[in-house]
Amino acid sequence: MSFVVNGRNCGCRNFNVQPSKPAAKIFLECGFNPQDAIFAIDDGSVERNQTFVLDRVVVDTTRLYKPQIKFDFSSLVVFEASDEQGREHEVEVNLLFKLERVCNGVVECVSSWNYLKEYYVEGDNIDEIEIEISEPFTVTFCEKGCPGCCEYRMTVEGIDFEGEFDILYVAKPSLSALVQGC
Repeated sequence: MSFVVNGRNCGCRNFNVQPSKPAAKIFLECGFNPQDAIFAIDDGSVERNQTFVLDRVVVDTTRLYKPQIKFDFSSLVVFEASDEQGREHEVEVNLLFKLERVCNGVVECVSSWNYLKEYYVEGDNIDEIEIEISEPFTVTFCEKGCPGCCEYRMTVEGIDFEGEFDILYVAKPSLSALVQGC
């Protein structure tokens, strides 16, 4: 038995579904245990090799045929930094956000995104620059999932920093997954 979903024949073979009911299964999974990423700063320098798990969501596609998963992630990137050395002033924040899938204990990166902000000012009449930023960072991503139960998690890693930092953190992370199968 085949069903038509959004004008397409999905070839689903779900014999428990009556023809008068929709053939597609759609559900929403919300993240659990979201955590802010507060980067450690030592004497104005952001410490290297810091990685944080921001939020995670469990998706079970075991009973779905041709599952598709749409992920939505949102957060705020907040930092305050300055540079008062010499006649060239630079402040840079480079963060790597990764969507990771954990299935049967195996971790793999599904996709990644860079957050990069650079401020560069040069001049004899400029003593220093001070930057204060609080802005959203959002991601929407779709993937064709395989049947099974997996955890997806959004992580952030500090890549490169220039300037003297007072604060740097990623706040209010939220990850959700909209799952559909034929």
